[in-house]
Amino acid sequence: MSETQTNPIVSFGDRRRTTPDENAIGDLSPWEILRGIWARKEIILCAFAGFMAIAVFWLATVTPTYTVEARVMLSPRAGEISTFDAESGPSLPDSETLQSEIQVLTSRALVARLIADLGLAANPEFNPALRSPGFLGRIAVAFGMRERNPQTDIEEITDVVLSRLEVYQKSGSRVIAILFTSVDPRMAAIIPNRLAELYIAQQIEQRSGVNNEAAKWLAEQIAELRVKVQESEAAVEAFRTKSGLFLTNGSTLPQQQLTELNSQLSTAEADRAAAQAKLGNARDLLASGNAVNSAAEVLQSPLIQNLRQQEVALRAQIAQMSETLLPSHPRVQEAEANLADLQTQIEKEVHKVIEALENEARVATARVNSLRASLNRLQRRMGQLNQDEVKLRALQRDADTNRALLESFLLRYQQANARAEADAQAANARIVSRAQQPADPTFPRMGSAITFATLAGILFAFCVAFLIEVFARGFRTGDQIERATGMPFLGLVPELEPKTRRNPHPADEVLHDPSGLYAEAIRSLQGHVLLARVGERHARVVLVTSAQPGEGKTATAASLARVFAMGGYRTVIVDADMHNPTVHEALDMRRLPGLADLLVGRAAFQHVIRRDTASHAHVIQAGTPISNTTAALASSQMQWVLTALQQTYDYIIIDSPAALATADAQVLAKLADVTVLAVKWSETNRKTVLRALKMLSAASSRRVGILLTQVNLRRYRRYGSDAIEEYPVQAPVARSRRARAV
Repeated sequence: MSETQTNPIVSFGDRRRTTPDENAIGDLSPWEILRGIWARKEIILCAFAGFMAIAVFWLATVTPTYTVEARVMLSPRAGEISTFDAESGPSLPDSETLQSEIQVLTSRALVARLIADLGLAANPEFNPALRSPGFLGRIAVAFGMRERNPQTDIEEITDVVLSRLEVYQKSGSRVIAILFTSVDPRMAAIIPNRLAELYIAQQIEQRSGVNNEAAKWLAEQIAELRVKVQESEAAVEAFRTKSGLFLTNGSTLPQQQLTELNSQLSTAEADRAAAQAKLGNARDLLASGNAVNSAAEVLQSPLIQNLRQQEVALRAQIAQMSETLLPSHPRVQEAEANLADLQTQIEKEVHKVIEALENEARVATARVNSLRASLNRLQRRMGQLNQDEVKLRALQRDADTNRALLESFLLRYQQANARAEADAQAANARIVSRAQQPADPTFPRMGSAITFATLAGILFAFCVAFLIEVFARGFRTGDQIERATGMPFLGLVPELEPKTRRNPHPADEVLHDPSGLYAEAIRSLQGHVLLARVGERHARVVLVTSAQPGEGKTATAASLARVFAMGGYRTVIVDADMHNPTVHEALDMRRLPGLADLLVGRAAFQHVIRRDTASHAHVIQAGTPISNTTAALASSQMQWVLTALQQTYDYIIIDSPAALATADAQVLAKLADVTVLAVKWSETNRKTVLRALKMLSAASSRRVGILLTQVNLRRYRRYGSDAIEEYPVQAPVARSRRARAV
């Protein structure tokens, strides 16, 4: 008892880890995941087959659709009649313009025009009202929840067409692609082509409408301007007539008169100055005693010149006669008398010239005075005329402005008409590629769909297997157990399938098939127990428990007891599960008094220890139920019972209740030398196992070995290579006969 109470360190089988790894529950190695996925190849095949069946069914029932593309390029038309003489070329559309045109192509107004143009309202593909109702639709009609013949809704038809229509800009270009999807290949080609045509026609209509509106507006403005021009020009002429400001050679008559008077006055003043100069010169010559005959006006007189010539000739004649005749000669005297007459005539003519100069000077002075008076009168009149001229110029400017505006509008009106006629069929877009009726559907494409479905099915199947593997709740290999718990892995016990089981209880397999896989697994557990040590001695008290009921702990305990007994060891199995005792059922015994009766003093050892009828093992059943099993198992009486049994038996196998069901397992773990925790393969949750280990570790510092039970060997071999294999052994004859006798 002292050894049990001191809890010495236990060496129990394989000790790869000293402490559990708390993060190891979700820490699966990639290799384990791959092996786990491969272990579930049936699931992979089933998932793949199901996915492919759904894909094939969908491909067989889906309605094929046809998607066709038409292309429209946006570019201003160069070389049009209306712009051929423009200095700069037309500007190219930018990205905002392209996006705006895409919105126009998908506008509800244009689509409604397309629907009316092609009569899509009469096509059941686009008009839901014309489609035959399905099963649920017929039920709704029968119960009056839906109209039998619903009316056509143009908005709903427009929504259907827009849902089949896709318009986008081709990357790096000014080309707009128009895609349409339909179950009818003919309609799939007609609709995008017609939409492009209607779009271009709408552009032409808009341009024509703009030109027509401009021409109409210009015509109205021209009519108004004509009236204004007439009124303003009439006002100019009326004021001109009233003020007398008639234009001649670009100026008014008073201005011309003023200019002429100024010119005449200047000329008259010049003439007066010349006349006065001539007169003054002649007077100066007379006053000085000089011969006035040298004056220019005298010299220029023809009569004086003629008289001068006669005088010169007469003087020459006198000089000639004086040479031959005396001065008293009558001829000489006659000649001198004639000379005197000539001189008298010359003087008279000179005086006449001087009188003429005086008269000319008086006339010039009078003329200057007259012109100056007229100029003064005209200048006084020009003050009023200037004010009138200012008003006239204002009226003239209004008239000129109205006329210039009229001429500008007339020119623009002519240009608008010419542009409308020249560009009647011009648009800033053109169809560069028309949609062609396809021969094969674009969806689904059988080859591509099958290939994609195959790849997707494989991926889906592996994903299913991966998720199942990752989220699997139980342990499947010993490496997982040791990495997650830090406790030694004691082996695995194969599952006995109903079709291969020859006995109703698993414990019978170790007797009837001692060389089978099940018996070999129990012997492997026996080997771990034989090697277990408590300090310096061998472990003798073995507790077999589980985290929760149904994990095969009782069958394991009964089988281990029989294997020890068959090996010649004195062995007793104690059923300490007083809540649900099943050891008697595992050994095919009827229920009798046992441990509970021994602990409460109702029976002695010789009344509760019985022999297993199929082996040399002894059995202590649970006995009569008691109220507080935990207190009874933790009592000194239980310690005395175990000490007494150790005096008689080599190994004591204790079947405990589930560790998480009651506290009995914790109490028994403190009393036992070693504890075997039975864990159902691939079923018991890993956190549940760790919780049970934590409870057992809290009760005792001794290590707990973990045994995987009910292992499906066929599946286990896919996870690891350490599965037990059946080893053919020739059983002894005596042993065989005894087994057959049993």
